[in-house]
Amino acid sequence: MSFEIDWHSNFYGISWAYEKERLVISTVFEDKKEAISIAKEIEDWSDKFTRLTIIEKDNDEFAICCYQDPQISKSKTNIGLFRTGMRQSGGYEQAKPMIEEKSPLLQIAFAADVRDMKTYEQISRLVPMRKCRIISEKDLKKQEYYFEKSANLKK
Repeated sequence: MSFEIDWHSNFYGISWAYEKERLVISTVFEDKKEAISIAKEIEDWSDKFTRLTIIEKDNDEFAICCYQDPQISKSKTNIGLFRTGMRQSGGYEQAKPMIEEKSPLLQIAFAADVRDMKTYEQISRLVPMRKCRIISEKDLKKQEYYFEKSANLKK
């Protein structure tokens, strides 16, 4: 059994929403087939083993890393979502206190036109993130962030 994660970073970005008294992080894809494929995978994630890590970079950017812990999960395929290069200003500044207060929900979304909110479509169910952490880039040196570090190095 492999503990490697197949990282998907081909999403446009993320959008923040508030639903069911929790923050929802939607990863927004411009390719509907890819969004549906990934949604099918994450809908099978065990709510007990999901991880969300936000990595605050030194250059006022952040990265987001979501995955199901492959060391514990019973899934045959291990996929993860990783995207870097997003600005810490604007939506992130508002979302950060909510993330620190309560683990958010993850969702896969599709947008025919990412500039037009009317074209956004929910693809997956709301997936609870069991373990949620906001770390600095230097924390990637710690062994506990092995998967986050591997995603960061590949991108």
